[in-house]
Amino acid sequence: MNKAKIIFNQTMMISTAVLFGMGIRTAILFLVAGQYMIEWQWYIPLSVVLVGFLCALASLVLYDETDNESHQRLRVVIHFILVLGIVSLFGYLFDWYSDLTGYLIIAIMYVIIYTFVWISTLWMLKVDEKKINDAIDRIRDEE
Repeated sequence: MNKAKIIFNQTMMISTAVLFGMGIRTAILFLVAGQYMIEWQWYIPLSVVLVGFLCALASLVLYDETDNESHQRLRVVIHFILVLGIVSLFGYLFDWYSDLTGYLIIAIMYVIIYTFVWISTLWMLKVDEKKINDAIDRIRDEE
């Protein structure tokens, strides 16, 4: 899978998951406490897509296949911290949270979404690899 496709897919997955998570949190807070998590200003959906795109761009840090396994683990840790920093900064700037409790909820959502995007991306890469191998096998069979 090429990098542009990975960035696009991850942007869509991250944005959708963040909007879904924020909606669930807002609904729970409204039903339980009668309060709103955020006021849904016009820029909230745009901010979510922007953060999704920036987080997907940060994934390019992971795609160097010349490194050994220990360097790859370090890259994953750096990526996790970098993306958490992006989410924290833009979450603060766009008022996704206003206090420590709100931030902790965003951080928990981040870990869940991060795991989901990792699993989904690995699955998509595996499916693409299988398609390529099947195409190569068909070409071999014809020869």
